[in-house]
Amino acid sequence: MRIMGTYAQTEIGHGSDVSQLQTTATFDPKTDEFIINTPSDIATKWWPGDLGMFSSHAMVFARLIIEGNDYGVMPFIVQLRCLETWKPLKGVTCGDMGPKMGYNSKNNGWCTFNQVRTPRENMPMKYVSVDKEGTFSIEGDLRALYSVMMDIRVQLVQHSGVMLLKSVIISLRYSACRRQFKMVQANGKKDETKLIDYQTQQHKLFPLLS
Repeated sequence: MRIMGTYAQTEIGHGSDVSQLQTTATFDPKTDEFIINTPSDIATKWWPGDLGMFSSHAMVFARLIIEGNDYGVMPFIVQLRCLETWKPLKGVTCGDMGPKMGYNSKNNGWCTFNQVRTPRENMPMKYVSVDKEGTFSIEGDLRALYSVMMDIRVQLVQHSGVMLLKSVIISLRYSACRRQFKMVQANGKKDETKLIDYQTQQHKLFPLLS
C-alpha cells in the first residue's frame, strides 16, 4: 500500500472520446524514457479519483509519439509525488477539484505534465510494446486496453440499481402509510387517502417498482 494509484484518462476537454485525448508520451531512445506532456489547458487530466491528494502514481492515458509518428492513445505509469515528502515531482502540477455532487469522500483531482519523464518499462506491454530502438508492435487486441473503464461503467450501473432499489422501497412504504387530503369512506368512517392511491404517485413509483 506504499504506492497509491489513480486512473488518469479523462481530460477537461475530452471525456469519453478517448481518441481525442491530447496528452502526449514521446519516446526518447537516448534515455529509454517516455516524456509525458500536457500541450494545452484542455488536455488537463480532470476528475481522476484520489488524484487530489492521495495518489502517488497514475495510469496516464496519452498519445504515443515515436519519431513524430502518432500511434494512438496508450497507458503509462507515471509517478506524481515524492514517496517521502508527498510533494508533486518536478513538472507535475496537481490539485483537488473541490466540492462536488456525489461522492465527496472520493478525492477527485486534476493534473498537468510539463516534460515529465517515465521509464520505458512503465508502459504496460501485454498488448503493445516499444523496444529500446523505438519499434512499436501490437501483441494483442487493442480493445483490451479499455476493459478496465468498461468494468467501471458496469459497476456504475450495478451500483445505481442498488441505490434505486433502496429509494423505491422507502418511497413505497411511505406512500402506503402516509395519508393526506381527499376524504374517503372506509369501513364506515371517513379517512384521508393513502398516497399510493393517487394516480400521480403510482405514475412515479410503479414503473420503477416493475
